[in-house]
Amino acid sequence: MSQFFFILFASISVLANSIFHVSSAIVSTTKTTASNSTAVGCFADFFPASRAMTGASTTSASNTPSTCVSYCTSLGFPYSGTEYANECYCSMTALTTTSTACTMACAGDSKAICGGANAISVMYTNIPRLPATNSTKRGLCWPWNNPASSFAFFSPSAIPWLYNWELWDPRANGVYSTAEFVPMCRTQAEASQVPAYFKNCYAKRLLGFNEPDLPAANGGDYISPYNASLLWKNYIQPVKKSCGTLLGAPAVTNGIGSGWGTDWLHQFFSNCTSPACSFDFIPLHWYGTSLADFETYIAHFHSLFPTYPLWVTEWQFTGVSSTVTANLEKQALQWLDAQSYIARYSMFGPMNSANMAGIVNAAMIKDDLSGLTDIGKIYAGLL
Repeated sequence: MSQFFFILFASISVLANSIFHVSSAIVSTTKTTASNSTAVGCFADFFPASRAMTGASTTSASNTPSTCVSYCTSLGFPYSGTEYANECYCSMTALTTTSTACTMACAGDSKAICGGANAISVMYTNIPRLPATNSTKRGLCWPWNNPASSFAFFSPSAIPWLYNWELWDPRANGVYSTAEFVPMCRTQAEASQVPAYFKNCYAKRLLGFNEPDLPAANGGDYISPYNASLLWKNYIQPVKKSCGTLLGAPAVTNGIGSGWGTDWLHQFFSNCTSPACSFDFIPLHWYGTSLADFETYIAHFHSLFPTYPLWVTEWQFTGVSSTVTANLEKQALQWLDAQSYIARYSMFGPMNSANMAGIVNAAMIKDDLSGLTDIGKIYAGLL
């Protein structure tokens, strides 16, 4: 595993235990309850031969129709079904085989019915779909060791920019050539190389440090906010003066606590003030399991830094199946395109599962490199 992907895997592992949750009063366009839902009826299940609802499932001692609706809609499924008192199932499509065996009380509410033995009490919830407004926001976060042949699976007219966590352009002459390459000064080790790369002003935009808040103990390339400000003033800010390059602030993780995420960024901005430092946009990262948390985190980030356009340069849903990922991806893309303050985004990742740092559910490219997965087709605008 390359150094970068080791760092990414460590970052995700840490964030899995520290995803930032803010009040749902801030924003949540996907949160629904049973009061917004319609009871469809009782339908047959076919366990152990097969399941009637295969999108996602969970069991809970507090299971009710309402909690099941919340679980399924948070994953992008409009149909939710309770079964055998404590089971909850989700589906994108309606069931067809009816049953009369939905007679069992819910584990979480003895006055409500939650299916029965091989019988599912089904609810339908209309999940609003936001219109896409700007598909040109979409980019590729391209790992340095991705085969050049994989560029053929994407179109620069649909995905018109890319970066690779490095200062150097990964493309050979003529390959994906009409797309804009955005270089990155990933760590403090690369900072002194920035002036040489920009001697001829070869890029219109430059991304700052990658997850400088991630400690070395967690596999990161940590930089203190103060030291990062010195490096910025000495090596990165001069590019703005000499080339007019638009500068993206350091991209922090969505970890919480002192020195993490937005706290690190606030400290950095306090040490790197105008006119010695300037920023044209702020990149950020997010990894988690819930669409509502994704939207809420980014909206809260915007509220903290309202004057800057945002680039969501790494984001992905973890710990869920590929089917769930596809459903969440569709809604997330629509939501990102609809937010005027989000200038660009790049979903992790345009690669096969071996290169996904453990997030195999979200690989865009098939393992044999022969084409796109459904995740990749959705991102490429083909599904």
